[in-house]
Amino acid sequence: MAEPGIDILLALTDSKYRLTVVTAKRAQQLLRYQFKNTVLDSSEIPRMHTLAGDAQDPNAVTWAMRELKTQRLKIGEKLVQEDRINRILDQMYPREIPEPQPLERERE
Repeated sequence: MAEPGIDILLALTDSKYRLTVVTAKRAQQLLRYQFKNTVLDSSEIPRMHTLAGDAQDPNAVTWAMRELKTQRLKIGEKLVQEDRINRILDQMYPREIPEPQPLERERE
């Protein structure tokens, strides 16, 4: 977690562990919906410098930490259930790539 402003992020939670879990869950949501569900404005989107020029940073953890730092997301107990949020997001941002299905084991 080398993101600048880590002190701000730690102040949002009661422990480093909770911050890590919240950041990981948000990063998973961002990846699942291909960053379409971000709360960041276009000027706040993380950028990276490459040999080809500036580009959006593809690191979902960086995006999640930047989102949490804006304090537009709520962290805590007694919030909307995660499965309900996922259903709403599935309706808002239909995924082009279907969810991977579990493989059936071949019987020998």
